Amino acid sequence: MEEKNIISQKDIETEIQRAEEEKRPVNLRGKVLPQLVLQNRRIDTDLDLKNTIILGEVSLESLQLNGCLDFKNAIIKGALYLGSANIKGDLNLENTSIKGVLNLVGATIEKSIGLDGTIVNGFLSLAKARIRGNLDSVNIKVNDAYHNGLIIKGDFYLRQVNINGRLSIEEGMVEGSLDLFGSYITEGVRIKDTTIKDNLFLKNLTTKGEIKIEKTEYNQIIR
Repeated sequence: MEEKNIISQKDIETEIQRAEEEKRPVNLRGKVLPQLVLQNRRIDTDLDLKNTIILGEVSLESLQLNGCLDFKNAIIKGALYLGSANIKGDLNLENTSIKGVLNLVGATIEKSIGLDGTIVNGFLSLAKARIRGNLDSVNIKVNDAYHNGLIIKGDFYLRQVNINGRLSIEEGMVEGSLDLFGSYITEGVRIKDTTIKDNLFLKNLTTKGEIKIEKTEYNQIIR
């Protein structure tokens, strides 16, 4: 990696300030960051992290972002924490590789979430999140993770999530369970050509649309 692309937290803060003043997206595209810490903050523009390499964790808990958050093609060598964040635009995690867990517990996404080609090691949790648009995923992988001899199961938690649009998961691989217990999804659920190594939980799932489970493998379905 080129030394000129490695930026510090101070550099990030300077770019955020300038972007807000100039009313343009925060441009961290293609940079290398030691980590990214922006929790309990308000940022009044888009945050562009396409093609970034982040060498540690990303901590965006309770971030108030008045724009889109784009991690397309990023590599994150730690966990990604977005618990209780409020994203006014889309959240794009297309082809993002995350070496740790992805935690969106209690987050609000005012538009849609894209998870095409996303790789997570450890659990992915959207429990109690609110998504105003759709959650679409093709070829997502939620892998088990191993830490100090312990296994962190590759569970995909959608418990009590509220999605105003549709939920679509196609060609996915979930090494743990896929859990939709108590969720409300307005426009229906489609799970197709997906492998779930443990259980598929659909108990108390509510939708105005259809629930379609097609060509999907699982250990047990719990309704």
